[in-house]
Amino acid sequence: MKSGWLTVGPRTTAFEEAFSQLKQDAPCVAVNSCTAGIFLALRSLDLQPGDEVITTPMTFVSTANSIVHAGGRVVFADIESESMNIDPAQIERKISPNTRAILPVHIGGNPCDMEAITQLAEQYGLEIIEDCAHAIEGEFEGKPLGTFGHAGSFSFYPTKNITTGEGGMVTCRDEDIAKTIRLLSRHGLDKGTFERTQVEGQPLYDVVMPGYKLNLTDLQAALGLEQLKRLDEMYARRVELRRMYEVALEQESAVQIIRQNPRGKSALHLFLILLDPDQLTISRDAFLREARNRGVELSVNYTPIHLFSWYRNQFCGVPGQYPHAEYCGANVVSLPFYPTLSDEDVAYVTEVILDLLAQHKR
Repeated sequence: MKSGWLTVGPRTTAFEEAFSQLKQDAPCVAVNSCTAGIFLALRSLDLQPGDEVITTPMTFVSTANSIVHAGGRVVFADIESESMNIDPAQIERKISPNTRAILPVHIGGNPCDMEAITQLAEQYGLEIIEDCAHAIEGEFEGKPLGTFGHAGSFSFYPTKNITTGEGGMVTCRDEDIAKTIRLLSRHGLDKGTFERTQVEGQPLYDVVMPGYKLNLTDLQAALGLEQLKRLDEMYARRVELRRMYEVALEQESAVQIIRQNPRGKSALHLFLILLDPDQLTISRDAFLREARNRGVELSVNYTPIHLFSWYRNQFCGVPGQYPHAEYCGANVVSLPFYPTLSDEDVAYVTEVILDLLAQHKR
């Protein structure tokens, strides 16, 4: 605040550079949300009418919305119920002559099978744009998530592993892509405001494309720079929390803990379980209500996108199209999972869950 520079400026640049170091020096562009980053990455592909982008129905709706706003046609491929990530075999079944890109989502920070997805992209001449909203610390076979294709987009929303209040970051395959995304995010101006103030007598700028207003600010970047300093510390706590939940729940037959990819490093953004409806006399939603009545706030990540009214009407979506996504959407439960959660909190959460399961077993 005291610097006098609040919008895009030196701290935004410093944040981009610091984030780049986490991602094997991939060029980075700071934006005002992960959604904006996905949209801009898709816009940089210059999608044409009829171009298709394959993604998962098991994600927040912003993933699909971004495809629509960028001029593409959303094509869903079903998921693997064990990991809740998009199934590469289902991706291949949905590839057509109109397919331009694959948009995998690393649910809960758990890496998708990027080897299989990369092979499909190379075989069919497609681009990859990764939705890394949950996946800042994530890797697949030692390679950082967000660096497997054209671009990746990360979220700094308040619920994410680090936060700038609102905000996002786009990792790019090369500087040319980064330049295009940066221009698009700042009205298409060839020079930002800070740049113009640094060159005496050159306050003017050129507009080289019709862009948008989707930049991050220095005020947000200052928060991000401080959050990055604590990234390892907070991740270590997430590892501890996951292990405590696993120990408490792994013997419970009515619960399936979502499998982590053994070939990668999960960012551990969410701790997800599936309730087994065949073993319980209570619905998932009633289970959530009973837990809330006992002071435990559980949540749902996510309702499959094709079941929402706009997508159902637009794409003639009907139940049964994506059975694995629908099963997970009906039975998934997200447990409290954040670094300041205490051991006592975890013990109480698991006590309530196990007690409710015992009460409602068939």
